[in-house]
Amino acid sequence: MLFILYHLWEWASFAFAPTNCYNIAMQLNRVGVFFNEQKQYVLPLAQKAVDFLRQKNIQAQLLPNLENLPDFDVLISMGGDGTLLRCARAFAPKNVPILGINCGTLGFLATAEQEEMPQVLQALLDGKCTSLNRLMLQVSVRQNGETQVMYALNDCVLHASTMRAFFVHGTFNGVEIPPYFGDGVIISTPTGSTAYSLAAGGPIVAPNVDVLVITPVCPHSLSERPMVLPAGGQLCLKPAFKSAEESAIASFDGQIHIPLAAGAEVQITKAPFALQLLTWPQRGFFNVLHKKLSWGRP
Repeated sequence: MLFILYHLWEWASFAFAPTNCYNIAMQLNRVGVFFNEQKQYVLPLAQKAVDFLRQKNIQAQLLPNLENLPDFDVLISMGGDGTLLRCARAFAPKNVPILGINCGTLGFLATAEQEEMPQVLQALLDGKCTSLNRLMLQVSVRQNGETQVMYALNDCVLHASTMRAFFVHGTFNGVEIPPYFGDGVIISTPTGSTAYSLAAGGPIVAPNVDVLVITPVCPHSLSERPMVLPAGGQLCLKPAFKSAEESAIASFDGQIHIPLAAGAEVQITKAPFALQLLTWPQRGFFNVLHKKLSWGRP
């Protein structure tokens, strides 16, 4: 009975998800294959993907970096979750679908494992891959009279630059929320709910749910708990310190870090675009939870 309920839950989650489903094969002409240049063992695998696609009369291009890129119909990310996060920030604004092939350690966001590469590439050509829209964050960092706009697929994290607890004051849609006091806060998307937020005690959120999750990091209070907010609002956060020597850092997907000066303001909203993440039937969300995070294992 539990087995049946488990798969009914998985089917229902995606049967009613706001997906953008279309036949990729009908418009697949030019494909970029990006690999993590810091992992040279991935290069031969990436070249195999390029050769496979070229044999199918697809214009495939090997990409060692994400600078000065032409337009692609699909991008293939070959590496771990970190590689796919980099690709998401670069290609989601261009509405380019991304297919991830895991060549890293966890590969939670990947469409397939590296040994499944021929099958998933053929599924892509046959139009059997589905595009799922993944919410992304738009973060405006305002300080010293300037504004920096950043994007993130997983999360934006405010944390101290030294090992000191600090306050984070905030408002949501202009209404004050109780302050956090601890090592920082994580503002995650549903996609990021299974990353740092989960490790800090946050909830697992299905990827098709349109929400933001605020998870405190090592709070110095028994009453501070994770909070789920509608993604359509505006969250404004301001770090506050006990002394002028202390400061904080805003981190995006754990890869980009911006120092926050005194008086800095961080505004977080839903990005005006979503990541089009390609998947196939063998890679359901709850199946990945079970295999990658050992959910449900004794």
